[in-house]
Amino acid sequence: MPTALALAGLYIFGPILIATANAPAPLSVLMPGTIVAIAAIVILAFLAYAYVLAGWAEMNKNAALRGRTLFNDFWVGTKAYFGRILVGIVVLAIIYLVLVIVGLAATFVVILPLVMHFLPSGMATGGLPPIPQGMPEISRIVAAVGNTVGIWLVILTFVGLVFLFTVFWVQSAAIDNVGALRALGRSISFVKNNFMTTLGIAALYIIATGFTGAIFPGGGGGGGGGGAGAAGGYGFSLVIPAPLQAIFRLLITTFFMLYLFVVYAEKTGKTG
Repeated sequence: MPTALALAGLYIFGPILIATANAPAPLSVLMPGTIVAIAAIVILAFLAYAYVLAGWAEMNKNAALRGRTLFNDFWVGTKAYFGRILVGIVVLAIIYLVLVIVGLAATFVVILPLVMHFLPSGMATGGLPPIPQGMPEISRIVAAVGNTVGIWLVILTFVGLVFLFTVFWVQSAAIDNVGALRALGRSISFVKNNFMTTLGIAALYIIATGFTGAIFPGGGGGGGGGGAGAAGGYGFSLVIPAPLQAIFRLLITTFFMLYLFVVYAEKTGKTG
């Protein structure tokens, strides 16, 4: 999917760059063209992710319920679940976006009084704002930083809870054969009734991905992603190429996706 999206982005940006190079006012073409291209890539990413996840859901469903699956099940899943998977992804994206907007707005409300407090004196001298001196000014900065950290801690907590309680929505959509909204609701109910199990699976996933990152820190060699020389040469990074980390992460993700289907099927009594 990333490779396909990168190729699509190349074909989308290509005509824009050509039009920009031949335009009398390049910026007037480049800016709106870039916005349109980014929007197109985001839409393609949503569609591609929903399409692949729909096919993947059918394969995992058959593996969990019948013990086997065929690649033909992928195409069956794309036809059966694409619409509801796309709706679910959009709903979750909107929820996450709203949380981020709330966090940004709250941060702005906290930071703005501090900026306004120091801005007049800085503008009056015609230079940069002076370095604050004394306890009142320092305490304002410390309070603003502390409030900002607190705001984003709350936002990230809500994001984590939304993710945790909706982690089984794809399983519900496929196994229960329900729409996106009902699947999200059933996932919330399922997690509430099996909270410790869900928390344990999440912890195992974090440990597994962290362990993989520790063993293969971006790959090794002279210019691996984990850093060259002594700074990045620990574990097996000097002898294991970077693609091996991606392969292991893919295996872990595939395993846990299937494991979620098995757990949901067993806990809801749907196993064959």
